[in-house]
Amino acid sequence: MKHHHLLLFPLIALLSLTLLDSCKKNEEHANEAIIDITSPKEGQMFHQGETVNIKATLTGKEILHGWEVVIRKKSDGMVLFEKDLHVHDLTLTIDESWTNNLTDHTDLVLEVFAQLDHDGIKTSKVVNFHAHP
Repeated sequence: MKHHHLLLFPLIALLSLTLLDSCKKNEEHANEAIIDITSPKEGQMFHQGETVNIKATLTGKEILHGWEVVIRKKSDGMVLFEKDLHVHDLTLTIDESWTNNLTDHTDLVLEVFAQLDHDGIKTSKVVNFHAHP
């Protein structure tokens, strides 16, 4: 009887490895997105009253479920501009703008998010830029 148990262990181990491998393959098929931010450029500077054009293209491996853009102060994370759109397509285009109304030199961060699914899974890309008074 003990001999039969010894034969079962390798079989159970093989089945476990097969199940783990199939889980990894499913994860590989999860949606991904390439985010190409063309404006603003990394390190670009904007004077007070100047318009910051926000331009990006998001390309999904599968259908994307929307986008979001956020501009915030690098120092404390305070949000200065935020916009999102729930739309479905393989390629999404963002063409928005924000006017620099700041009165101090301020390092800013633009973060562009691609919504990968309806479960709240997102990916993002960041560009740092600067506002002059």
